[in-house]
Amino acid sequence: MMTKTLIPILFLCSAIAVYADDIEVSQDTLLQNLNYGETADRTITITNNTSSAVDLSITLVDQTWIPPLVQEPFQENLVVPDVPATLGFTTEHICGTPDPDPADALIADELVERWLEQQGRSSRSIVNVQIAWHVIYQDNGVGNLSDQQIAQQVTWLNTAFADHDFIFTLDIIDRTVNNDWFNDMRDTYDAIAKQALNIDSYHYMNVYTSNILVDGVAGYAYLPNQWTEGSYMHGIVLDYRVLSYAGGYDGDVAVHEAGHYLGLRHTFLNNCTTGNDQVDDTPAHHEDYLWQCNNNLDSCPDLPGNDPVHNYMTYTSNSCQWEFTPGQKDRMHAMVATYRPHMLENPVAPLWMTTADETVTVPANSTLDVDFTFDATNTYGGTYYGDVIFTAATPDTAITVSATLNITGFPEIGLNTTVLSFADTYINDTSAVSLEISNVGSDYLDISSFEFDYDYFFTEAQAASIPPSESEEITIYFIPDSIGSFSGIMTINSNDDDDPAVDVTLYGTGEESPLLLSFSSLIDTLAPNSVNSHLLTLSNTGNVSLDYQINHDIEWLTIISPENGAIPAFNTELIQFNVSTLFMNYGEYSGTIEIETSVGVFYLGVTIIVAGLNIDNDIAGIPHTFKVHNNFPNPFNPVTRVQIDVPESGHMQVAIFDVSGRLLNTFYNGNITPGYHNIKWDGKNNIGASVSSGVYILNVQLNGKHHSQKMLLVK
Repeated sequence: MMTKTLIPILFLCSAIAVYADDIEVSQDTLLQNLNYGETADRTITITNNTSSAVDLSITLVDQTWIPPLVQEPFQENLVVPDVPATLGFTTEHICGTPDPDPADALIADELVERWLEQQGRSSRSIVNVQIAWHVIYQDNGVGNLSDQQIAQQVTWLNTAFADHDFIFTLDIIDRTVNNDWFNDMRDTYDAIAKQALNIDSYHYMNVYTSNILVDGVAGYAYLPNQWTEGSYMHGIVLDYRVLSYAGGYDGDVAVHEAGHYLGLRHTFLNNCTTGNDQVDDTPAHHEDYLWQCNNNLDSCPDLPGNDPVHNYMTYTSNSCQWEFTPGQKDRMHAMVATYRPHMLENPVAPLWMTTADETVTVPANSTLDVDFTFDATNTYGGTYYGDVIFTAATPDTAITVSATLNITGFPEIGLNTTVLSFADTYINDTSAVSLEISNVGSDYLDISSFEFDYDYFFTEAQAASIPPSESEEITIYFIPDSIGSFSGIMTINSNDDDDPAVDVTLYGTGEESPLLLSFSSLIDTLAPNSVNSHLLTLSNTGNVSLDYQINHDIEWLTIISPENGAIPAFNTELIQFNVSTLFMNYGEYSGTIEIETSVGVFYLGVTIIVAGLNIDNDIAGIPHTFKVHNNFPNPFNPVTRVQIDVPESGHMQVAIFDVSGRLLNTFYNGNITPGYHNIKWDGKNNIGASVSSGVYILNVQLNGKHHSQKMLLVK
């Protein structure tokens, strides 16, 4: 079950910068608490102690929004990891982020500089980095971090990035029990786990926690230019013990890896060179002189500046790290704009604080009231941060007042109907209806799960988060296994306090089709340059004549019998068709025959395998490329088949996972010879038990290459 957690970000209050002591404000912070839909007015009194009137401009800036923290229930059996006092960036535990390819790095540097020249180094907006956090842990509970532990780490991220126009919003938390992924994430299962768990890499920073200190690595990530935007390989991986715990570790590993994720390199990259990390204000330093918190350390004496020992992107003790430079801030924003442009689509705060005054004049030796309106009528629940800046004509006279608005919102589920009726459906056929789920509240509606009391109703929809005033459409399916009436209940579980579990009643009727096919799928293995003939029986069980028309566009298949006709009541028709491998290469070929009738359209799936069979019942010959073919049939019941083209010898693993990442069955895990290999799955797990209807993931690994695809089992 996916759990979603929303947390606030703690900003440090802006300090008042008063350069003219004769100008004063009545308060340096504004704090307002409102329920959704309310407004409130606040006043700041400005005092002018001079003998001349003072003109002030008023600017409202950085109106950011952080969703609220959802308190999770106490987990009695949670295993809290021990945190060694010396854990973290030490000489024993380092960052596993790979260095950039020099050619790719050069291209990235040119694009970043071009963006900075075009946009200006001060021209940037706040970026909301939405987080999907994936907790990978052992079946004994080790590594199962609590929501509060994760929330504390995200708060630490926001503290570190508070002055750099990045906010981090914890939006999704899910949990996966997988001992292999937990203990061998970095070396073996990095791509597999990410592909199975990743959520929308275009808009989310996916975070994975597992046991990677076994490799001496505390965390790792990839730079934005090391994979294409949206690749499931993006994100950061952390050892589960390096989070920000109260009284324990301070969480800078996550800050360091987030820096990589946003485009920063190690400050010690390339040692004593002028282009170490391509940031002008981070002095070069040599990797042989790391781990030293010494302000006077200068490992590159021929280059300007002492070593940046306090920078988050170096290796020192965590207590010694506390800064990103202005140049690093510029680079992060340029890298995001260049390589992660979809992240700029993430929501930021609406305008929640206004004033009628853009400029005011404060009379000599007098005071003036300036009114501000806090507005919670067009917002989500959460905490909002901003600044009010009063600037005088004197260039160095500015006063900053920090503003905070806490809004109490609420999610509320809405459905377009609570009763769904399916069209009469033939046995083992599928019909579908849609349901619209709306959020009519003022805070995110988190759908955690869909539950059904009977297997003949199901949905492929997963957990989701629906913003206020938006909706999401899901599809529910009905598959009857017998003649008669069916009814069931679908329960939608969410964070709606008033209605945490909403029921939808489902009705459907199963009926026998008047047209029966002797088989619905065919797999035939042929030698090259050969022909096989097959007979398909069409049975009309109804009391009226049934017209039919056979259509297909398969080049290697020929209908021998008439392609159209009429089947008398209670009678049958034999359809003969041939499949030919003339002039065809080794491999697998699939197509579909469409049988159009007066009572509906029926489909026959046909697959041929062009092969000379070896003793392993695999296809002879050697393919040129690694390829995993689509499984056939799909959807399937009870058996589906997959061809895997293996161009070279090596190690191959073939496994089935459910959508939560749980391993169900391993077909093969060992050395493999080149060739065309075939597997079949009968819908059973590794102990021989049949699995339920739903979506499953086939994962194939070959010599470091990975492929995953979805398969739909219907019963």
